[in-house]
Amino acid sequence: MTEKKTKKAEEYQYDLIVIGSGPTGIHAAVQAAKLGKKVCIIEKMPGKIGGSWIHTGTLPSKTIRESLEQIHSIRNHVGEKWVKRIIQDLHTGTLFGRAFKVSYLEEELVRKHLAHNSVVIAEGYGSLEDQFTVRIVSTKTDPYLLTGHHILIATGSKPRRPSDIPFDGWRVVDSDEVLLLDHMPNSMVIYGAGVVGCEYACIFAALGVKVTMMDSRTRILQYLDLEVANELKKSMEEMGVTFVLDKTLHKVRIKGPQVIVEAADYHITTDVCFYAAGRVSTTEKIGLERLGIVMNDRGAIEVNAHFQTSISNIYAAGDAIGPPALAATSSQQGRYVACHAFGSMIGAFPTLYPIGVYTIPELSMIGKTEEELKHENVEYVVGRATYNEIARGYIRGDSFGLLKLLISRKTHEILGIHIVGADACNLIHIGLGYMAKNGHVQDFINLIFNYPTLAEGFRIAAFNALNQLFPDGIIKAPPNFQESRSTEFLAPAALKIAKP
Repeated sequence: MTEKKTKKAEEYQYDLIVIGSGPTGIHAAVQAAKLGKKVCIIEKMPGKIGGSWIHTGTLPSKTIRESLEQIHSIRNHVGEKWVKRIIQDLHTGTLFGRAFKVSYLEEELVRKHLAHNSVVIAEGYGSLEDQFTVRIVSTKTDPYLLTGHHILIATGSKPRRPSDIPFDGWRVVDSDEVLLLDHMPNSMVIYGAGVVGCEYACIFAALGVKVTMMDSRTRILQYLDLEVANELKKSMEEMGVTFVLDKTLHKVRIKGPQVIVEAADYHITTDVCFYAAGRVSTTEKIGLERLGIVMNDRGAIEVNAHFQTSISNIYAAGDAIGPPALAATSSQQGRYVACHAFGSMIGAFPTLYPIGVYTIPELSMIGKTEEELKHENVEYVVGRATYNEIARGYIRGDSFGLLKLLISRKTHEILGIHIVGADACNLIHIGLGYMAKNGHVQDFINLIFNYPTLAEGFRIAAFNALNQLFPDGIIKAPPNFQESRSTEFLAPAALKIAKP
């Protein structure tokens, strides 16, 4: 498509128009405002800034999960009976009410930041009229136009809803509806063993619901390291989750107050069917086809390394462009867009970032998996620290938990870190700092960690890997090590504190 000649900046009402107020849009708007630009955010849901990030997905689900994880964490200290008593006495209205209160408080905070930076909020449905113009349709006013020198599409994503699934909002639900259930079911089938499905399976199992998780694939969380995914699966099974894998969904039927879920050679009757098999980019009916903006076959907008679409002054970021579709990466993408659009470059967008899964217990990863290293024929060693050999882990009574380091056998560089267990999504950042600077496994053994902490797992896992690299117990510097990185690098000898 031939782009129109850009008008003078003063001819536009705004320097940046953002369609969508999720983490991408909010961070882009604030960053542009910090650069002295005039910014407008368009939000289609009247009175609700933040989209699914604040109101239906990330924040409320993580709040509920945190409450339940805290309750179940006392099991090893006071016994199972006390946990059951608390759960039985826990009014779900109180639990869900707190989640919605947290969402309300977060929205208020976001609104304060936007107001402080003079970002204008336009309520209505935004669609592209031309390269520099957005049409807004609102229930409060007649349709009107806004012009902007740059436009960012940050419309997010929504649950995938196949037409043959009879969604009704109470017996058959998606992730936007599951927290709106007015009573706690006795049983639930969750179809889709991805991040959303696994997180909610833990939430409802912790509340005493009989949860069955189904998927057409043979394992949960396909992109994760298999050993770590299996450790999570064992923990979820102990919570009471039943897994029915390698079963393609054939049909979902509503029968009275219950639902019948049918798969190959298998069927089950349940109170609620939660369909959690994927999300899709929200990109329809916003004028992309009119302008010839390129999308892929899944409806996600195609962009270049700077998040520009096929029309250079129109950007897209966050869930609208597909994976990784994380709140954390989306926020940084929004900030990057604003800096690039207005000539304040902040370097290349990070290719290394952690992924967090807020199950019970948490799971987080960064870098390569064992399966990827095998496929790429990379020689590696594995350093492991199980939570029951970390002092803080057995103080807590953690029966599940694993911190796993993947180390290059040739260079000793850290290729991947995988953690499943309490506080995994915080712990991963210790490793992130070292991996971002091309760190080596030897870096961990000269750190002094508070004792007892779960963070000690990095040191234990590092020694476990080094015992394989140096079976004689004398730890040497990694190949091609630069002495300038550390004045006191080498330990005198490897301590045999981990499994050989």
